[in-house]
Amino acid sequence: MNPSIYQLISFLLTYPNQQMKEFLPEISEEIEELSTDGVKENLQQFIHEVDRLSLDDWVAHYINHFDFGRLTNLYVTYLKLGEQRERGLELLKLKKYYEAHGFEVTDKELPDYLPILLEFCAHVPVETSNEILDMHGKAIAEIQKKLQKENSFYHILFEALFIQMESHGLHVVTEDAI
Repeated sequence: MNPSIYQLISFLLTYPNQQMKEFLPEISEEIEELSTDGVKENLQQFIHEVDRLSLDDWVAHYINHFDFGRLTNLYVTYLKLGEQRERGLELLKLKKYYEAHGFEVTDKELPDYLPILLEFCAHVPVETSNEILDMHGKAIAEIQKKLQKENSFYHILFEALFIQMESHGLHVVTEDAI
């Protein structure tokens, strides 16, 4: 079974570990099978970037940008709401949205964590994935813009994501629209 593009990007956005590093050749083979060219090239470029790093360097880069980067973390409601009470309500609404579409979210991660959101998108019809990606598109674009500004190779995954979103008929929020 071919994993969806959303699943691949979700996986590549999670915390790197030894098993992930070992799966890179297999992931590269999966990417070769993709038919969406821009997505394919961006994912190949990302794999090339992380493959040349040691696991320690990859983890350090990830931590620098996603764990310590207040403006580049992967929680799509955080940029807009921070730790405000309203964010708790947004998280609850998001969790209910997932559940309404038959997707169960564990308590291990917040429901606005982008890899979880993309995993959800991989398991629902395009209309549903478009709806949720459209809701959070501005935040996703903002994260990508900041990663690009910081010269993080992770911005390449966001480029692939935007191409995929556009191939599903979603208008991607550009830097100018933010």
